[in-house]
Amino acid sequence: MDEAVAFYAALGKKPRVLRKEIPGFVANRLQAALFRECVYLVSEGVVTLDELDDIVTNSIGLRWATGGPFLSFHLGGGPGGLPAFIKHLGPGLEKRWESQSEEMVHLDDEFVRLVTDQVENSFGAVPYEALETERDQKEIAIVRSLAALAASKGTGEKSNE
Repeated sequence: MDEAVAFYAALGKKPRVLRKEIPGFVANRLQAALFRECVYLVSEGVVTLDELDDIVTNSIGLRWATGGPFLSFHLGGGPGGLPAFIKHLGPGLEKRWESQSEEMVHLDDEFVRLVTDQVENSFGAVPYEALETERDQKEIAIVRSLAALAASKGTGEKSNE
């Protein structure tokens, strides 16, 4: 295990060792869950493949590239952070999850306590505004970099600024 971690770290990756064994790779499980919804949206005629890819690329793709889902939702809760996000949008998320999966994750008090502690350990020392500013600066840098790359290749892609 240590050799694999060292190998990927030497390549500039950020390998993570799972705390408990589960089937599949974490990133692949996340990708599969998102892809399932993508397939549904396209098959139901809600969006086209191109529209969906554009939506993901120019929204959650940028957000998750700079902070991951928990930081994004922590910031989505405003100054109240993840607990405020869950309180405001949790019931709607649970309803959506019930229609998408038999494996339910409940946003109960125990879960809120668990993630609140983790959020505090991860982000609590950094003011909300600083996290938000850093995220925004990173997203702008990604957009500018992609636009510059496209311009240098002559692909004519539009900037999102």
